[in-house]
Amino acid sequence: MAWVVGCDTGGTFTDLVALSGEGEMRIAKVPSTPPDFHKGVLAGLEQLGLDPDEVQLLFHGTTVTTNAVVQKKGARTALVTTAGFRDVLEIRRANREELYDILWDPPPPLVPRRNRFEVSERVDYAGNVVRPLDPGSVKEVAAKIKAREIESVAVCLINAHMNPKHEQEVREILLGEIPDLDISLSTDILPEPPEFERTATTVANAYTAPVLRRYMRELEGSLQGAGYGGDIVLVMHNGGGTMATDYAMGHAVKTLNSGPAAGVIAGAAVARHMDRPEAVCLDMGGTSCELALVSGGEPRLTTSFDLEWGMPIRFPSVDVISIGAGGGSIGWLDQAGKPRSGPHSAGADPGPACYGRGGSEPTNTDAQLVLGRISNERFLDGRMSLDRDLAAEAIKTRLADPLGLSLEEAAAGLLRIANTNMVSAIRLITVERGFDPREFSLISFGGAGPLHAVEIARELNMREVVVPVHPGVTSALGLLFVDPLDDFSWAYVRHQDEVDFTDLRAAFASISERVYANLERQGIARDSVEVESSVDLRYIGQLHSITVPLAEVTQAGFDEAVATFHTEHMRQYRYSHPENPVEISTIRVTAKADRSKPDLGRVRRNGHGGSSDGAAAKDRRVYFQETGWTEVPVAQRSSLSAGTELEGPMVIEDIDTTIVVPPRTKGQVAESGEIVLTLAD
Repeated sequence: MAWVVGCDTGGTFTDLVALSGEGEMRIAKVPSTPPDFHKGVLAGLEQLGLDPDEVQLLFHGTTVTTNAVVQKKGARTALVTTAGFRDVLEIRRANREELYDILWDPPPPLVPRRNRFEVSERVDYAGNVVRPLDPGSVKEVAAKIKAREIESVAVCLINAHMNPKHEQEVREILLGEIPDLDISLSTDILPEPPEFERTATTVANAYTAPVLRRYMRELEGSLQGAGYGGDIVLVMHNGGGTMATDYAMGHAVKTLNSGPAAGVIAGAAVARHMDRPEAVCLDMGGTSCELALVSGGEPRLTTSFDLEWGMPIRFPSVDVISIGAGGGSIGWLDQAGKPRSGPHSAGADPGPACYGRGGSEPTNTDAQLVLGRISNERFLDGRMSLDRDLAAEAIKTRLADPLGLSLEEAAAGLLRIANTNMVSAIRLITVERGFDPREFSLISFGGAGPLHAVEIARELNMREVVVPVHPGVTSALGLLFVDPLDDFSWAYVRHQDEVDFTDLRAAFASISERVYANLERQGIARDSVEVESSVDLRYIGQLHSITVPLAEVTQAGFDEAVATFHTEHMRQYRYSHPENPVEISTIRVTAKADRSKPDLGRVRRNGHGGSSDGAAAKDRRVYFQETGWTEVPVAQRSSLSAGTELEGPMVIEDIDTTIVVPPRTKGQVAESGEIVLTLAD
């Protein structure tokens, strides 16, 4: 029997979902194994119990590159740029995250100043060579790079997006001096303005490419050693598509949001299946919480995102924000004695205090255990035991005693703070963007999401919470809904009255060949690829552009794009000037092919990987703020048939998560297994 597998490697757990050609599903959830994340993938595959010969494809979402950036454990990197532009990376946009905090310091750039080198050359705004490249200055830089044992180099010359020749010459000279040097050219990664965003994105790629390359080689080697096929891995990228491993290793920056993007893809699939086209996805794992908006049954996209302040990644991406709110997020007191939750996490090692692995800081998981909401006997379906006494000691010592609170008050307060952080983030993607959260359903998944979902929804006056089947591995399931997709852009600055459509068609054809080739690497036939063209337009004198579709590269098609730009400018900025001229700043191409996807209504779940099917229902004392300690029924999700009515307070245990149904909450099990919880007014 042939199987495809989705694998999401998180900071705390590695999740896998396998689907057979006959519609049978298996799941696995194992602790992640940093820094050797590939070992967790192999352990998860072993838990699935599949014959290696039966696995056709492994769709992989990874946080390896994200962790490298966040933890500042990427490659030793240098930046080579034009003389006079050494500090573009550090000056950023000259703004501040904390506007009124005079003691605030920005996070350091990925490349320290001593490793940012200048070469003699200059290209003007139109791509004309003002000063030829001086090979001697490049060789001097090469000597410093070699002496400092630098592993990777980002080359980002001023205006190279208008003429890439000098960057290509720099690469040739550097490789001639240091043959094994890893080099990222801005004209290969992001050949478009503005200068800072192009530099930041290229540097992020250089910083993470060696890390991802090592990981992918370790993973592929381990898979082959275990008997799996040699070329079965496809990597998820930020834009919601897949790419071949060799392409991913050269474009590592495209994986910086791959895991969270997969969760949003899954959330959108659940929203369409449940006929809830307007939804907010809440994916709360062990380390972080990802939030995204689904509108019309599709995830919203953005042209860039900030991995952290001052580090923009300028690629088309699923629009998702991450905050430090997970099961392992640590509760602590700031200098004023005010309780906080996150963003720091206990991670997988040592993990929360209740794991018994040496952790002593109180976490959200510890609070849930102390309040009786999760079981110390059936956590991860009994494959992992938790120690309530250790959890209670951590909360009492670090929070309850210093604040003069009871153990229950401190634990409940810690969870309220975490919930408030997530509520604020949801308001950011709804209210502050013109959407009313009361008109949306909350689709909650991740190992910790269903523990918090109802209380978050109630705070936002949302009407209902939908908990997918196997919520703890929903992001891994999302990888099975991902299509082959690639995009590329190129700077093309032209006034609307100066567009030569013969030249524009040639430019589109050139970058189209690149995206065709990337899909062909995945075994996709060219005649099955759909290519869409778009242009970035702006008013003369503006810096920022709006991307609009270009249906055909003709005068009529361009006129339609300009009209769309004026309309969209009015929608986004509440004004437009149709009488004013516009210009093209960038041209874009997106190539996509269809891949068969699971039918959530027909998937057969065989319960593999867990033993909850035969577990008996029982009662447990659970603490809720409005009722105090209450004896509530604890049901096994596998025992709930379609149509079963639910009424809180109660707890539902699954093999990969626990669902808390607080008081004043009702629910029902949908025909295909999802749980829909309705909130009382």
